Amino acid sequence: MKFELGDLICADGGEYRVVGIITYRNTNDGCCWDEYRILSESDHSEHWLSVDDTYKEYSIWQKQREYINRDLYHWVDHGRERVISCSGSVDVEVGDEADFTEFEDETEELIISDEVWEDERECSTGYYLDEDEFWLIEHDAEYKKKIQRKTSGGGLGMVIGFIAIPLLLVFGEMFGSIASMLHVPSTIAKYLKKSSNYTYITSVTGNERQKANVYKAPDTYTIDQTARDIIYEIEGNTQYVQQDSDEAEGAIAILTKKEYCVVYPSVNGEVLVQVSNRKYAYTTDDDLYEGTDRSRRYYRSFYYSTGYGDDSSSYSSLSSPYSSYSGDSFTYSYDNGYSSYSSSVRQSSIDARQSSGGGLSGGK
Repeated sequence: MKFELGDLICADGGEYRVVGIITYRNTNDGCCWDEYRILSESDHSEHWLSVDDTYKEYSIWQKQREYINRDLYHWVDHGRERVISCSGSVDVEVGDEADFTEFEDETEELIISDEVWEDERECSTGYYLDEDEFWLIEHDAEYKKKIQRKTSGGGLGMVIGFIAIPLLLVFGEMFGSIASMLHVPSTIAKYLKKSSNYTYITSVTGNERQKANVYKAPDTYTIDQTARDIIYEIEGNTQYVQQDSDEAEGAIAILTKKEYCVVYPSVNGEVLVQVSNRKYAYTTDDDLYEGTDRSRRYYRSFYYSTGYGDDSSSYSSLSSPYSSYSGDSFTYSYDNGYSSYSSSVRQSSIDARQSSGGGLSGGK
């Protein structure tokens, strides 16, 4: 069964609009399946409909921001997926790849999916559907054209802008609240990759096939300016951020829910940025690329003091060199200047979306 952009479909009794489509190929067995990014007609919540006609497996998912306990689930599938086509409001490109792992509960109805991309890890929860539990309600050729026209300029925000225009006339405040809840800012890795200000230097390969990317900041940027630029672009969505106070122009570490980033002075006096997902940080404690002795120590101590505890639950099946860590540690200060700056940027972003009705940007 195939759907098109703009289609109005029914899935498990709810009505949804198709705003994005991704076709994947499993690199292990060559089989392909489609995933549809769908928005609820009732509350604009985001869901994903997975349609695998080869194995007759169908499911509906929602992405989760927090770790999901797998104690009552068992492993059922693992592989590597490659994007072979995509259209509409999706945050992937043809050729992107991710490792995926799926789990089922004892009823074999509820499911958890983990996807590990180059720049982030995503967790989703869902349940299986029978083939007769989803179907096409109507094609909307004009809606499809508008989605394609809006997304060709780059962004789900444009699509939601189109959807929101008539609603804003009557329900502007309500839609602004929904947009604020669903909005997902850029990741650090994506920003650095796409920004013309930063120069890619190299990738550092760690354990579990994870890697960190290293970028050079503009010559005119200080460590402070670089960190604030990154914090601004991720709209202040940090969990922990702090500067090493034991060194003049010391390294600044930024930990988000998905990434670990350090802005640091290199041995050559340049300002470098190393970014990875948290799985890399948990499984690998290699030195910062061309970092000073002090910045390398801070890189380890910051992660151990702020992120390792939580990640040891998320990655309990993996070994970590930090399990025998005996280096520096410190007490995090929630009122440090960069934490305060993050809070102000985050609040400003929320206020702006609520006041304007805001655009949405989605994940993969």
